[in-house]
Amino acid sequence: MLQRWFIKVLFLFSLLSLATSLTYAQEQQPAAKIQGILMNADEMFRDSVNETIEMSGNIQIVYQGQHIKADKARVLLRTKRAELFGNVEIVDTKTSIKGDQIFLDYETNTGIIYNGFVQSGLVRFSGDRLEKIGDSEFLVSSADYTACTNCPSTWSFSGTSVRAEMGGYAYIKNAILRISDVPVFWFPYLVVPLKSDRQSGLLTPGFEQSDTGGFTLMQPYFWAISRSSDATITAKNYERRGLKGMLEYRYMLNDESSGTLNTAVLNDKAFGEDPRLNAFRSGSAVGAPLERWFVRYQHYYAMPDDVVARAQVNLASDLQYPKDFPFETDNYGDSAMENRISVTKNTKDTHASIDASYYVNMLQSDPRANNDDAVHRAPELRYSSTQKNIGETNFIYFWDLNYVNFSRAGNSYDDMAYTADGKTKYVKNDCNLPNWSDNPSCHRTYDGSYDSSIDLIRTGQRLDFRPALYYPFQISDGFDIVPILNYRETHYNFNVGEEQSYVRRYLRTSITSRMIFSGIYGDLITPKSTRYKHEVIPEVVYTNTPWIQQKDHPFFGTGPLNEAPYSSRDGISDGDLTSPYGLQFDYQDRIYDRNLVTFGLTNKITRKEWVGDRPEYQQIASLKLLQSYDVSQQDRSNSTREPWSDLMTILDVRLKNFQTYSIFDYFPYQGVTNISSRVRVMNDMGQFGQVGLTQQYKITPGQSVVQSSRTEDYTFAAGFVSPYINLMGQIVYDSNWQAAKFGKPVKSWAYIAQFKPPGDCWLVTLIQDQVTGGETNTRLNFEFTFDGNPKPPLQPEALDQFGF
Repeated sequence: MLQRWFIKVLFLFSLLSLATSLTYAQEQQPAAKIQGILMNADEMFRDSVNETIEMSGNIQIVYQGQHIKADKARVLLRTKRAELFGNVEIVDTKTSIKGDQIFLDYETNTGIIYNGFVQSGLVRFSGDRLEKIGDSEFLVSSADYTACTNCPSTWSFSGTSVRAEMGGYAYIKNAILRISDVPVFWFPYLVVPLKSDRQSGLLTPGFEQSDTGGFTLMQPYFWAISRSSDATITAKNYERRGLKGMLEYRYMLNDESSGTLNTAVLNDKAFGEDPRLNAFRSGSAVGAPLERWFVRYQHYYAMPDDVVARAQVNLASDLQYPKDFPFETDNYGDSAMENRISVTKNTKDTHASIDASYYVNMLQSDPRANNDDAVHRAPELRYSSTQKNIGETNFIYFWDLNYVNFSRAGNSYDDMAYTADGKTKYVKNDCNLPNWSDNPSCHRTYDGSYDSSIDLIRTGQRLDFRPALYYPFQISDGFDIVPILNYRETHYNFNVGEEQSYVRRYLRTSITSRMIFSGIYGDLITPKSTRYKHEVIPEVVYTNTPWIQQKDHPFFGTGPLNEAPYSSRDGISDGDLTSPYGLQFDYQDRIYDRNLVTFGLTNKITRKEWVGDRPEYQQIASLKLLQSYDVSQQDRSNSTREPWSDLMTILDVRLKNFQTYSIFDYFPYQGVTNISSRVRVMNDMGQFGQVGLTQQYKITPGQSVVQSSRTEDYTFAAGFVSPYINLMGQIVYDSNWQAAKFGKPVKSWAYIAQFKPPGDCWLVTLIQDQVTGGETNTRLNFEFTFDGNPKPPLQPEALDQFGF
């Protein structure tokens, strides 16, 4: 009985073992590693005599970083070759190769691919026969090339033969550009880059259309001069203006130092017919083309020992050039073109600099007017200290020494005259007109004699010394008081007048008191939670000038010194020309805040967020109010007593989906508000809407504002983002257009349309705009992705360049 049970158990165990063995044999695939080649397949047979290996079914081969798949394969170990058939795929870290058949020399990594393609990133070559002649180099017959991800490709180039090096260039013979497989253009020979590194070559052409220039074609060429410098050379042909040569040269001197030079030259046929120019030209020159040019240069050089050299050059052949080509000079609407060079050196305790500034006066009607009346600063020397404690005390001192030479090519003073009503002061001219420069027959005149009662001194030298002493202290936590004592001594040397040497001295005291009230909100328990800090900061600053030593001098005008309407928030304007206090060199010649109390209140919210293990702080909102009271105004003998200044409000909010920066200036005695405000809302897709308002009144103390002379511009902007098209536009509406210089309700406008065909491989950008007082311009650009790196779309800030 026991023997019978033992036989039954043994029989069942044998059946179970056999079933397990069959199952394992069915699931197990042959695998081998021969001569460093790891092979696996459903079926594998090795012929040791001929040194071959036959494989079929789910073939996987790994050798020297390459992963090979195929339906059938033969490996010839003696000749180091592999013959691969059916759905062949070879993948390494750089490329992916697919084909119907591939004959590969796996030792030299060369071979032939039939009816397949090679892809690196988004760059792909396909053809009937591809010859792999190196690790990343291929020869392709009857080839197609594209960098598009869609199929069929949005664009492609086909050619009779292609030599391509991944990470280098592709050389295509008889290249045909195809858009959605439709032939568009033929090139006998084409070279395209297959890498994102800088390389020389032609860039895609651009097209423009304008009222004056007509149809315009431009062809840029990129020149990779060296690892630290390159240039873009552009030939730009205007239908009506002529051919313009343009250059942009860029260089890097070190990690912190760089420079850019932009220039262009054009023999402008259209400008030769321009009435703005011909009104100021003689009869024989009217209508003749004019050679025009511009130069813009920016340079920053950080040298050893904290020495920095800077240069800024802005020059043009004529004053109309920045208006005709506003995106070349970047000076459209400016009153002057500034040219400046400087060298600075900073140490732990001091700052030293030498500076020179040359200005081109653009407020002239004659486009080719000379620049004799512009005042320059050359040289300007500065030496100052940082704020330092006196010994171990809480006293802090600071001093600044500054020398400037003000010069110009013309006379050192301006001969001036008044209109019959005595309200308007203007430069003397042979037409006796305030706006004489608009009339080509009028010219500035000099009588050869300086009249101190009316003429303006425009050149001279100024040496200014300003030491200061501080003593900050705290009454309690969050309550700070900072008293300051300033002394100032200024020496002048003028080139005209009876008193050419002059000294002014004064003492200024101020005390600042500030309190901080704060609270923290949010999750105060979780260590890395998002929190918000709200601060309310009231501040009072009292400034007084108890002692002034300043004798009467024509340079400072004829009015009583204690009635000069200067505060630290007053700007220099045309009104200073007719003021009894005259027009000095710059703002530093004024004695402001002689007896002033300034009140301020700041609210701000700061957000603290954790990014990984690091906290990030961002001020997301602030509201600041400022207003001053001038005590000295009560002592004035004239009728203009307006002790309260404008009430300034600054709102700055920077949230994820909402932003605004707004400045409001309310003038209590005129009852008007100057406004500069922008509000933007956006979503995570990049779509946005924006509204802006600029409202400015001309404010003259003691006088009512003239409503008709106000500037009141409304700006509306919006942007739409989608997978295949980006749209953004902006329009500036002048609500006071009847009184405006150009007299049109729409002051300026622009829109940008970016078309993104399927495949993420090119952009078509259409820009149309009209700046204030300018003409309509249309630009069309094509940006192809040759290296597989898609071009990013334009950001909303791209509209800012059209807002002038």
